[in-house]
Amino acid sequence: MLSFLMVGCNTMKKLEREAIETAVVGKVSPQQLTAVDGTVNFNYNIAFAPKQFYKKLILKVTPKMQYPGGEEAMAPLYFQGEKVKGTDYPVVEYKGNTMATYNLSFPYRDGMQKGVLIADIEAIMKNKSVTLTPAILNTNGVKEWKTYAYSLPNNPNAIPLFTETFVKDVPATGVGVVSGYVLFPLSQSVITDAQKKSTVMTQAAKVMKEVLANKDAKITKMVMYVSSSPEGPERLNKNLTTNRFKAAKSFFEKDLALANTPVAKDSKLIVSNLVDENWDGLYLLLDDSNIRNKAAIVKDLKAAPSLAKREAVLDSYIKSVPELKDVVLPVLRRADFFIFYTMPAVIQVENQATAYYVPQLQENSVLSAQTDVSLLNDLAAMAIRNKDYRKAKKLLESAAVMKEQPEVFNNLGIVYQNEGNNTQAQNMYSKASIKKEAKYNLGMLLLQQGEYNKAIPYLKAMPDVNLAYAQLMANDNRAALQTFKSLNLTTGYEYYLMAVAAARLKDTQTMADALQKAIQLDPQMKEKAQMDREFYPYAQETIYLNIVD
Repeated sequence: MLSFLMVGCNTMKKLEREAIETAVVGKVSPQQLTAVDGTVNFNYNIAFAPKQFYKKLILKVTPKMQYPGGEEAMAPLYFQGEKVKGTDYPVVEYKGNTMATYNLSFPYRDGMQKGVLIADIEAIMKNKSVTLTPAILNTNGVKEWKTYAYSLPNNPNAIPLFTETFVKDVPATGVGVVSGYVLFPLSQSVITDAQKKSTVMTQAAKVMKEVLANKDAKITKMVMYVSSSPEGPERLNKNLTTNRFKAAKSFFEKDLALANTPVAKDSKLIVSNLVDENWDGLYLLLDDSNIRNKAAIVKDLKAAPSLAKREAVLDSYIKSVPELKDVVLPVLRRADFFIFYTMPAVIQVENQATAYYVPQLQENSVLSAQTDVSLLNDLAAMAIRNKDYRKAKKLLESAAVMKEQPEVFNNLGIVYQNEGNNTQAQNMYSKASIKKEAKYNLGMLLLQQGEYNKAIPYLKAMPDVNLAYAQLMANDNRAALQTFKSLNLTTGYEYYLMAVAAARLKDTQTMADALQKAIQLDPQMKEKAQMDREFYPYAQETIYLNIVD
């Protein structure tokens, strides 16, 4: 019995020693463990030399990742000697060389960057077992390769379309506008002192003074709209609108200090449009009002079979809807002016009011429908550039009533898009798609919605980094790389996206060149590239390591 115990004790000591040696022989590859999409995959290679593994031994090896704050254990590996019975583990030959490679993985947790990979070892003989000192397999921690959600920072706004009929051969960015208006009492063409000294006119006079004082400024056009409301006393005075125009013209020239300037002598300076009964303006103002039954009012007015019956419908509503008489109709008794000028640096005017109504064109109007629509559209385009989408919408709705043209549809699309009404925006862009800018805007809308494949054909109308980005996100990497190469890239992030496209195509040199340029322009790109999964295939390549290390 004592002899048996002595042998058993010596065997366990030998077993412990050999088990530790076995674990040391085990190697992990790669030496730098990496996490890709939240999982760490590695190979565990184990080799047993001849006469190293005891014939009646079972060895249980449990790889574990220990890290600050936790431990992640993998499924244990079992090995058995030649004479072990009752189990079906891999057999280690006593006299031969036994080698095995296991593909193991574990989920990545925060903190594993400083973790240590170990192996718990347990030696088992029949119903006895001994836990041995854990073997250290790897001390390099885990490098996390992240999958980034690429986006284009500071995407450019949609492109507004100008018609520029009011100023010939002048870039839109060099066009300034001063505007204002006065309101008239019912059936009168007299401008009251209150209107002459209104906030709008005070502001307009101040800005006009600055424009005239600038020797580089050039006044190109003054457009005047004069409107009368369509109710009884107004419509009965056939000369009312003409008299209002004369009174307003005289006042505007004097108040804006234009009367004695050379430009005032130009007979073509002032373009006028007189609207005797401004029905379309009434519809627009009703739509923008808080009147509860405004939709029914507009519907009844438009459904009237003749002008006389329409006037009768309006008179009946005036009696029952006080807001119509006191709030809406007075706004249509007015004279508006728009003075356009050019200069190298346009004066920025804050809190400037612009009229919102539809001029109803007459056959004898000085302005044609085309010119009128263009004016409203161009005012709206400038409002869009100033991000005043409410003003732009009013002007464009006015223009759309008179004539449907691509510039108006495109700009309405921009307004709808900024209101969050993407369905209407897409419809407007589609109507305006004969213009390349409208195609581009539709592509940008689809891009923002994640419809990358649909966006690409439209963005090709005006190729830029947005097209390359859409192609990259659609995994059309070859097309994306070609687009990047054709562009004049200016930011580190743009070069970084080009490097991603090249990496996907295994174009190592282009990838390296683009990545190096990206880091030169934006040093923060270096840290991103060190962890970006897109560059994981190059983790061991010198050309990549020389850039990011």
